[in-house]
Amino acid sequence: MDAQTVEQAHTLLRRGDVAGAIGRLQAALGATPPQPQSLKLLARLALREQQSALAGRALEQALAALPDDAEIHALLAAAARIAGDADALVTAARRALALDAGEPLAAALLTETLRDRLQLGEALAVADACLARRPQDWGTRLARADALQFAGEAESAAADARQTLEHAPSLQAITFACQSLLYLDEHAPDERARDERTSDERSQGGLVPDEIVRAQTYPSGPGAMPAAAVLARHCELASRVPALRLPPPTMSGWRPGQRPLRVALLSADLRRHPVGLFVEPLLAGWDRRRIAPICYSDGRPDATTARLRGLCPQWRDLHGLPDEAVARQLRDDGVDILLDLGGHTHGSRPRLLASRCVAVQLGWLGYLFDTGYASCDGVIGDAATLPDGTASARRPWRLPGSLLCLPPMQDAPQVTARPSAAAPTFGSFSHLAKLSPHTVALWARVLDAVPGSRLLLCALGLADASIRERIRARFTAAGLDPARLELRPPVLDPHAFLSQYGDVDIALDPLPFNGGTTTLQALWQGVPVITLPGERMAARTGLSILGTAGLGSGPGSLVARDADDYVRLAADLAADGDRRVRLRGSMRARLLDSGLADGRRFADGFATLLESAAATG
Repeated sequence: MDAQTVEQAHTLLRRGDVAGAIGRLQAALGATPPQPQSLKLLARLALREQQSALAGRALEQALAALPDDAEIHALLAAAARIAGDADALVTAARRALALDAGEPLAAALLTETLRDRLQLGEALAVADACLARRPQDWGTRLARADALQFAGEAESAAADARQTLEHAPSLQAITFACQSLLYLDEHAPDERARDERTSDERSQGGLVPDEIVRAQTYPSGPGAMPAAAVLARHCELASRVPALRLPPPTMSGWRPGQRPLRVALLSADLRRHPVGLFVEPLLAGWDRRRIAPICYSDGRPDATTARLRGLCPQWRDLHGLPDEAVARQLRDDGVDILLDLGGHTHGSRPRLLASRCVAVQLGWLGYLFDTGYASCDGVIGDAATLPDGTASARRPWRLPGSLLCLPPMQDAPQVTARPSAAAPTFGSFSHLAKLSPHTVALWARVLDAVPGSRLLLCALGLADASIRERIRARFTAAGLDPARLELRPPVLDPHAFLSQYGDVDIALDPLPFNGGTTTLQALWQGVPVITLPGERMAARTGLSILGTAGLGSGPGSLVARDADDYVRLAADLAADGDRRVRLRGSMRARLLDSGLADGRRFADGFATLLESAAATG
């Protein structure tokens, strides 16, 4: 009877009748004798349809019948994930893997959860063990890709993503494959093509001189991709995402001065996250006669979320809502512009973004590249990150000044003095995913050029001792004496985290994915930052920030023209203790004078851009 019920359910599923299959399988609840196969399939379908109570009843009865069934324990782990109970997930997944070391669902869920808990070494060990038994377990391979990227091994992560996409394409595989490309090293731009640009084209931004905007980047390496190829790949992958079946959006009829422009900010990161921090100046600074913001929050709330909600009474909690319901909400709210803050990052909604939900849809902040969706009407940056001729966006929209505004820093510690005569400490507090092979090699060159100097790194991924050893081994292979490298576990308290800049003399910007939050934080704490612009948008945020702060040109420039110049700038600043002291003492005033911390001005410029987009969209 059990096998017959399962076959009948599969017949209904092949017809697309999920509700009918669930209804047929529900006959197994309370059946005598128990029907464990029917109960397991019922649990899978109920979890997929977010019917948690039904799934729980099915799993309870299935477990009573088969207490040592690995699949049942894996499904219990899946149910715990939906319930947000990480401890129960880990317990159930470990039990499943003890019964079957290659259980695919349990391995993928445990890998993801251990990664979230910063237990990266164990996460990778779990995934490796499962894939050794089942190489075609694509769910676990994609989970391993995420853990590898978090551990600073972006090329291996991208390779796992490519394999998964080739053999088991899914929305998750598409989005991860896209964003993994941004961490791979770049090819050097074609100098001849750059030189053919007119001087007028090259100097539009006015932030920094022409020779910096045309900055030569480092040579190509394994897995290197020029921006044009990355954009083409994004467009190809995005075209695979099926759009929702929606009626064409109605034109809002907005006209300047008639009413405020209704702008929806869509993000899973309206919390203690760079997106949450950089959105705050907009929500606090927008003139409500011009912009009526509506936050569409798709993540778990925290104290930052509560603060943002206080700045934006129009708040939509999307957690658990299907894409179709979100699309309806956008239309019910009469949204004029959808501002996507996630792109292809965790928590995004690929099908929603691939659909024409409102008349104008733009990307900003959370994804520093064109998503490739046909429905994307442009990417918001500035003259430095999206120069004329950029291959990072099909339709660039440029803010005045920088694309970032320094968020409120009232709780930051005071700037700590550093001795001018001592051998300097270089530092970076960026995500380990940004430690590309070229970054490691370049930073090793910097320390080689400054005898006695040290390198201090602090990142979430360094919470795990095994990852610290992997990172240490990479720098050792690049020629750096491991005694000169300090690897600190993450510091989660914001005040204590910023206080660590008191131990750093010069910050080094990674490439090809620059720092944004960390660059502004370092500067606010008085620490100068050396950057090398690349071709892609994410490789030019350092140029944007330093150029706006007046440190992108002239004798005091901290923006390098090429790798050799990067090493020279770092070595020269290391040798000039008096200049470091002057920069440290004046950096906050410099940032304030530059407008990088002027939230009202930033919000006004952003409003003008959005009004232009609405008028032309």
